[in-house]
Amino acid sequence: MARTRLRTDINIAREHARLSPGSGRELARLQELLGADEMVEAMTQARYQGCFGLVVLTNTRLLFLCDGIIWKVSDTIPLDRIGIILWQSVFGFGTLTVHVAGAPLLFTGITGRGGSAVLKGLRAHVAENADLELRTRKSILALAAHLMPEPAPDDISVLDEAAPSLDVPVTGPEYAAQM
Repeated sequence: MARTRLRTDINIAREHARLSPGSGRELARLQELLGADEMVEAMTQARYQGCFGLVVLTNTRLLFLCDGIIWKVSDTIPLDRIGIILWQSVFGFGTLTVHVAGAPLLFTGITGRGGSAVLKGLRAHVAENADLELRTRKSILALAAHLMPEPAPDDISVLDEAAPSLDVPVTGPEYAAQM
């Protein structure tokens, strides 16, 4: 069986990550899954849902691919759905926790430069999404304030304008007559 030629972006990410020799099936599957305008930014190997496979960061999503003899797992997470990223490292092995809609997804056994590149890229995308969300909210509030009608006068302010001033103190014989 001849090896398929990989796209340039996949080759660059593969060179930066230390992948085991058995990752060829995942790389071939990755090439099939990617869209024409989708670019691979980083990749690493990790364990997820009991399967050891590839964690791939593209410009639009985070993918996990495992194409083993027994286990086959494929999971796609759009980057705009990722809310929180946590990283823990013990003795050179890292655990990446990605929160999607409040549910944590754990990728364990991450090592090397590929893991660092995936983490750095994820953090950049989450920060960019948070900044975009903040700017969108500010724009919506500014538009709402601009389109908001003038407040209608309340009943008390209308009465205040129509009636003579009642704040004048009562003194002298008028005051004594009221007591």
